[in-house]
Parts: sequence; C-alpha cells; structure tokens
Amino acid sequence: MSEVRCLNCLKRFLVPLKTEVMACPYCKTKYRISWPTPNQAKVRGLA
Repeated sequence: MSEVRCLNCLKRFLVPLKTEVMACPYCKTKYRISWPTPNQAKVRGLA
C-alpha cells in the first residue's frame, strides 16, 4: 500500500498496490493513480 493526498479535501488515504483508479474515502472524488516506483503511488488527475 502507498499513501496519497486527496487534491480536493487534502486528506491522506491509502492506495492498494497496482490500483489504477480510486476514490477518496472522505470526499468520494475519483482519481487516476500511477506508480512511478513499485511501492509509491501518485495521483495523476481526475478519473
């Protein structure tokens, strides 16, 4: 798992490995997720 920050509500949440799309569990905004390294997720933009 890796932690990312929601660009809408600014809260941090965990992303399971190899997830490509995920919604923030707090505000429900959906994001595209990329993996620059095998253990580091990065928010790429809105899904």
